[in-house]
Order: sequence, then structure tokens, then C-alpha cells
Amino acid sequence: QPLQAIRSWYFEARQLKRALMQSQASFHHQIDKLNETAQTDPLTGLLNRRGLTEAIDMLVQNQRAFGLIAIDIDHFKKVNDTYGHDAGDQVLKYVANAMKTQSRHEDILCRSGGEEFLILLPNTTLDHAIQSGERLRAFVASQDNIPGCRRLTLSLGVTRWSAESNQSVDTALKQADEALYKAKESGRNRVQAV
Repeated sequence: QPLQAIRSWYFEARQLKRALMQSQASFHHQIDKLNETAQTDPLTGLLNRRGLTEAIDMLVQNQRAFGLIAIDIDHFKKVNDTYGHDAGDQVLKYVANAMKTQSRHEDILCRSGGEEFLILLPNTTLDHAIQSGERLRAFVASQDNIPGCRRLTLSLGVTRWSAESNQSVDTALKQADEALYKAKESGRNRVQAV
């Protein structure tokens, strides 16, 4: 029986009930916070790999098609080597913030590792995903005073997954990665779609 449904007949019972309810609410808040922490990259505030996996599972279970944009910071090693790891961290935070400002509210933003990021765009076409990737690429490339390195470019690989495509999400993720590497091989600072 839920705690809220128990009637308190006298003062001590009411006090005990209130204390138990506060303790229960605090416990649930702590559990929610732990779940959020376990799914979030502490540096950027974006989802980490665990959060990404759960987001993908939810989209697939609901059979919601989604675009995928794999993102890599061009010459990131050079930033770390030239300016140091603190500057590298500033760049990672900057890219995460650029992703937030250039994405829709329903898009799912992830730091998949190192200087690699991923955006899931629920209920979107491949063309829209390409346009979203291009908007992010152009925005970052147009900035002059990026904290940690001044100028920066991104390479992006784009694809789309749907239940009707008869391919696994892993295949779609690999396609996005392959498109990303084609963008890098083609000169960087570009969007490549599969």
C-alpha cells in the first residue's frame, strides 16, 4: 500500500508518516541522480555510451526511425599537443554546446568517446539529417575565437535507420562511421552521407 494512502490518526503517526515520505522522496531523487550520472559524460553533459545505448534501445522498441550524425573534431590531437589537455577539454565543451544550440529539442546528443560525438535525430529524413549536420559544421567553421584553439572544424558522417530498412542499428552506426572517415579522407570540414 502506498505511503500516501495510509491515514494518520494522531500526531506521532503523522510525523512518522511525513518523515518516511520525505525519506522515500529523497531516496528516489538520489536513484534518479545516480541513473543520470551513470548515463552522462561529466565533461560535456551529453549522454555517454551507456546513455546512447538506452536511447537507441528506446527508439528501436518504439520503431521510431532516426538519422545518425557521427562527428569528429578535425586535428584534435594537434589541439592537445599544442595547447594542452585543458584547452582540449575547452574544445570538447565548446563542441557539445554548439551541438546543443544547433539541434532540435528532441535530438539526442552523445559524446561517444574521445573527440567523437553522435547525434540521433528521431523521426527525420536523411536529407534533414544532412542539413542538420551541415548547419553544425558551418556554424563551428565560422567561429573565430573558440576557447582553447581559436579555429576549429568538424567532419561528419550521416546515415538513417528505420525498422523498414531491414538493417541492424549496429550496421547503421558502422555506416555513419564509414561516412565520417570518408569525410576526413576527402579533406575534412565536410559532411558525407551514406
